[in-house]
Amino acid sequence: MDVVPWNSTPLVGRSTEMVALLSAVDDAKTRRAGAVLLSGDAGVGKTRLLDEVATGAHERGFGVLVGHCTDFGDAGLPYLAFTEIFGRLAGERPDVVDSVLNNFPAIGRLLPTHRLIGAPAVPQEGQLDRAALFDAVLGAFTALSTSEPLLVIIEDAHWADDSTRDLIGFLLTRLTSQRLALVISYRSDDLHRRHPLRRPIAEWSRIPRVRRVNVAPLDADESLTLLNELTTEPLSEVEVRRILERAGGNAFFTEELVAAASMGDADAVPPDLADLLLVRLDPLSDDARQVARVIAVAGRRVPHTLLTSVAGLPDRELDAALRELIDAHIIEHPGNASYYFRHALLAEAVYDDLLPGERVRQHAAYAKALKDQTVAGTAAELAGHATRSHDLATAFEARVRAGQEAISVAAPQEALKHYEMALELYPNAAGDASIDKTWLIVETARAAALSAQQPRALKLLRKALAELPADAPRLQRAQLLIPLAEIALYIDHDQEAHEAVSQALRLTSDEPASVFKAQVVSLYANVCYQLGRPMEAERWALEAVQIAREIGQEAAAGDAGITLALLRRQAGDPVIAVKQLEEAAVRAQLAGDSAAEVRSRFLLGSTQYEQGDLINARASMENAWHRAGELGRQWAAYGFDARRMLALTQFILGDWDGAAETARVDTMTPVAAEASLRGVALAVRGGRGDTAVAEDLERLRKWWSLDVMLPIIGLQPAVDAYRALDQVAEAEKLIADVSALCAEVFQTEWFMAKIRFSALGLQLLCQRVVSEPTAAAELVARGAELLADGQATAEKGLPPGRVLGVEGIAWLARLEAEWERLRWLAGIDPPSADEHVATWQRTVDAFGYGYVFEQARSRVHLSAALRAGGRITEAHEQAQLAAEVARALGAKPLLDELGGAEAGEGPAALTARETEVLALLAEGRTNRQLARELYISEKTVSVHVSNILAKLGVRSRTEAAAVARRDGLLDT
Repeated sequence: MDVVPWNSTPLVGRSTEMVALLSAVDDAKTRRAGAVLLSGDAGVGKTRLLDEVATGAHERGFGVLVGHCTDFGDAGLPYLAFTEIFGRLAGERPDVVDSVLNNFPAIGRLLPTHRLIGAPAVPQEGQLDRAALFDAVLGAFTALSTSEPLLVIIEDAHWADDSTRDLIGFLLTRLTSQRLALVISYRSDDLHRRHPLRRPIAEWSRIPRVRRVNVAPLDADESLTLLNELTTEPLSEVEVRRILERAGGNAFFTEELVAAASMGDADAVPPDLADLLLVRLDPLSDDARQVARVIAVAGRRVPHTLLTSVAGLPDRELDAALRELIDAHIIEHPGNASYYFRHALLAEAVYDDLLPGERVRQHAAYAKALKDQTVAGTAAELAGHATRSHDLATAFEARVRAGQEAISVAAPQEALKHYEMALELYPNAAGDASIDKTWLIVETARAAALSAQQPRALKLLRKALAELPADAPRLQRAQLLIPLAEIALYIDHDQEAHEAVSQALRLTSDEPASVFKAQVVSLYANVCYQLGRPMEAERWALEAVQIAREIGQEAAAGDAGITLALLRRQAGDPVIAVKQLEEAAVRAQLAGDSAAEVRSRFLLGSTQYEQGDLINARASMENAWHRAGELGRQWAAYGFDARRMLALTQFILGDWDGAAETARVDTMTPVAAEASLRGVALAVRGGRGDTAVAEDLERLRKWWSLDVMLPIIGLQPAVDAYRALDQVAEAEKLIADVSALCAEVFQTEWFMAKIRFSALGLQLLCQRVVSEPTAAAELVARGAELLADGQATAEKGLPPGRVLGVEGIAWLARLEAEWERLRWLAGIDPPSADEHVATWQRTVDAFGYGYVFEQARSRVHLSAALRAGGRITEAHEQAQLAAEVARALGAKPLLDELGGAEAGEGPAALTARETEVLALLAEGRTNRQLARELYISEKTVSVHVSNILAKLGVRSRTEAAAVARRDGLLDT
C-alpha cells in the first residue's frame, strides 16, 4: 500500500524497542490486534525507528499505512492523519478505495477530494453522525486487513486535534481479532502538564491490548557507534567528545552536529540548536535555500503541485533545488508527489528564521494558489495562510467554510475555533452578503454549546442582542433569542429562558407558519413545562404540532412531542410517557433531529429513574450517552446529562467501580463538564472513606451556580466526610450554603432535594446530641424544624397532581427515622422500642427499590434499634446484611458504623462491642449516654463495663481508660 520509507541513517541500538514493536506486528498476523504508543523526545529517533518497523512489517507481508498529524498553530483540519492515509491509498490503489467506499461510504467524508475548497457543500441533515465515521474507519481497516495484515502508523500525535484523538481512542478500544497493528508516536517532551494528549495517553495505556514503548536517548556507547557510522572521515578526539556532549544521546542532534563538523570547522557550530540546524542550509544554492523556506511556510509537508505554484521558479530550477535538498538530507520525497522536512525541528527553525515580510509574501502565495483552486487544498489550510498573509477577507470566508466542514465530521471543538476567528474577522468580510452575521453568531453559539461551553455561548448571544439596532428585523432578533433561550434553559437560567422565548414568540406571532415558528412555539411549551405551568405547556405544544402539520413537516415539532410525553408523566401516567418518549426518539432519529433524539432518550431514562426502574434507567441512560457521542453531542444538552445520570444510577445500584469509570475525566473533557462529573466521583470516594471529598467540593464551588446538580450530588459525601472529621459546624454550614443556592436557582424554598438535606441535618444533630448532652433540648427543637421543612417540601414541592417518587419516599422515611433517633439519643419524648424498629424497617424497605448503599446504612440503624429492643438475633441478621454490602462496595465507614472491625478482630480479648464501649468509656461517657448512643439498655452497658474491667484487670473506669491508652487498645 504505502511505499516503505528508505533511510540511509543507520539504526543504532533500539533492540529492545524493535522487539516490542515487531512483537505487536507478529501478534497482528495471528489475529491478535494490538497497538503501541511510541514516545520520545524530539529528534531522539522515533521516525527512524518507525522506518525500520515499517520495513520489517513489509517483509512479513504487511500493508503499511502512514498518516501524520500537523501543527496548524490554531484550528486545523480534523482527522488530518486519516485523510492523508485514505487519500494516499486512493491515489495508489483506487480499486481498493472504491471497494472500501462501497461498504463504508462514510470514509468519503475523509477523502481529500471531499474536503477541498471546491467540493460540494455537505448536506445539513445528519451531519453529526460521528458513529458512522468512526465505525467506517474501523471497518475499513478491518476489511483491508483481511487480504493482508495491516500496520497503521500515526506520527506526531502531540499535534493531533481533539477529533483525531477521539478517533484514535475509539480504534484502540475496538482492537480484537483483526490482523491489525496500530503504532501512535508522539513527542514526550512536548507533553507539558496541560497538554491535551497527556491524559488520553494515560487512558489509552490502560487498554489491555495497548503497550507503551519509550525511545530513550542513546547511551554513551550507542552515541559513539552512531557517530562513527555517520562520519566518512575520522574526526579528532576533541571533536568527537564535543559532539557527544552536545548531542546528549539525541540521535538527530548527533546527526546534525556530525554534518556541521564535516562542513569545516566544528568550532564554528553555534550552541543554539536553531542556529545549528540552519547551518545545514549554508552550503546550498540560493534556489535550494529559497525552496526550503517555501516548504517551511507550508508546514512540514507540501504536495509537489502546490510547491510548483508558489515557489516562483521554472520547473528545471525547481527540480534542481529539490534534488539538492534531497541529496543534502534536508527534505524527503517518499514517492507520493509531496515533500517534507526530515525533521520537524528543522522546518520550525527555517520558518522562524524568515523575515516578517518573507513570511507574509510566502503565505500570500499559498493562499492565492489555494483560493484560485490552482491546486487542491482544504479550507483550514487556506484560512491559516490567508490569516498569516493578512488577507483577512479570504481568511474570513475560509474560516466559515472550515467551521462548517468541522461540524460535518462531528468536530464541534474545531468548528468553534474557526467560527470564533471568523467573527473576529467579520469587519474584514469585504461586504460579503452571502454570510449573514446573525447566522454566524448562532452557529458559533451552538458550536460552543456542543463543546460544553454554554456560558461562552450565552455571553456571545447576549452581546449580539445588545448590539442589535432597535429597528433590526423582527426575525433577526428572534433568531438570536431562540438559541439563547435553549441554552439558558439547559443550565437552569429558567427566568432568562422564559423572557427570551416569550419575546421570540411575540416577534413571530404574525409570521406565517414555518419550521422556525414551530420551533419557537415548541420551545415556549418546553419552558412552560419547566416552570411548572402544565396547562400552558400543553396548549403551546399542541399549537406547535398544528403548525408543523400545516407546513407538512411534523418533525419540526419533535420537541413539542417530547413535552407532551413529559406532561403525561407529570399527570401520573408514566407507562404512556415511556412509550411516547420511545416513539419520539425513533421519529427524531429518522428525521435527523439529533437534539430531539438525545433529549427524548435522556428523558426516557429519567422517567424510568423516577419510577424506581433503575435497571432499565441505566440501560436507557447508557444508550442516550452513546448516541450523543455518535452524534457529536456528548457535551451538549442532555447528552452530558445522560452520562452523569448513568454514573449516578450505577452508584445507586451499587456498581461503584462502574460509576467511577463513567465519571472519569481526561484532557478532552471540557472544564465545566469535568467539574460536574467529579460530583459523582465524590460520592464513590466518600462512600469508601476518602475525607478529602469535603475539601474537593469546596474547591469546585465556583462551578456550583453554573451547574446546581454538582453541589446537590456532592453534598452528602462531603457531609459524611465532615462527620468523620468531627467538623459538624462545617457540615451544617455546607448544607445551609447549598440549600440557599438551590432556593435561588429553583426560585422556591420547596425544592425536592430539601427532603434529603433535612435528613442530613438530622444526622448531624444526632452526632451532636451525644457529645453535647446539655444542649439536647435545643438540638431536638432544631430537629423538629428540619422535620417540618422536609415534610412540607414533600407536600408543596411537587406540581399539582404529581406524587412523590420512590427516591423521595425513601428519603422522607429516612428523615422521620432520623427524627426518632435524635429523640431516642436525647432522651426527650423518645419513641418506644417497637416504634423505633418499625420506623427504621420502613426506611430499609423504602430504599429497597435499588439504592444499595442507603439501604445498607439504614440496616445499621435498624440493627441498633432491634438490639435496644432485645431482639438480638434479628439485629445480628441486619448487621450481617449491611456488612456484606459494605464489604462488596469497599465502604469502610459503613463497616466502622457496624462496630469497627469485623468479627474475630479487636484488641486483646475484648469483643468488638466491648472495644466500642471501651472507646466511648474513655471519652467520659456515662452509662446512660452509652446506652443511648449504642441503642442498648443501661443494664447491658453495665454488663459490658464489668466485663471490660475484669478482662483488663482494673477496678475503675478511669483505670480502664488509662490501660487502654497505654496499651494502644483504642487505635482501632
